[in-house]
Amino acid sequence: MTIKKKYKDLNFLVGSINAVIGSKDTKIQQKLFKIYEKFKAHHEAYGAQRDEFRLDNAATDDKDIMLLDEKGEYKFTKDGLKNLTKNIQDLNEKEFDFKPIEVINTNGLEGFLFLKDWT
Repeated sequence: MTIKKKYKDLNFLVGSINAVIGSKDTKIQQKLFKIYEKFKAHHEAYGAQRDEFRLDNAATDDKDIMLLDEKGEYKFTKDGLKNLTKNIQDLNEKEFDFKPIEVINTNGLEGFLFLKDWT
């Protein structure tokens, strides 16, 4: 059975897991990492789309060459930044199909409420 999830929910889940995983020393950390591996492709797809939006909205000169700041980051015009923000907000609300992960041994995971509906 697949369910619909929003990318903003995925980003919350990834942030929550990353805050706990650390160096994967404990069995719980290892379980969380294995859970992350199951939806890694969705997270990477989100990142690729976000990066494409950044590229599409970056400022260019009159020869269409990208403008970069001193750190090598894209520069944005005011309108480009507004459009990028709107694109990312829309992407965060976009849904994708996800099959909940079957976890055989849930010992130690009960307190991680952010896993609800994902496992």
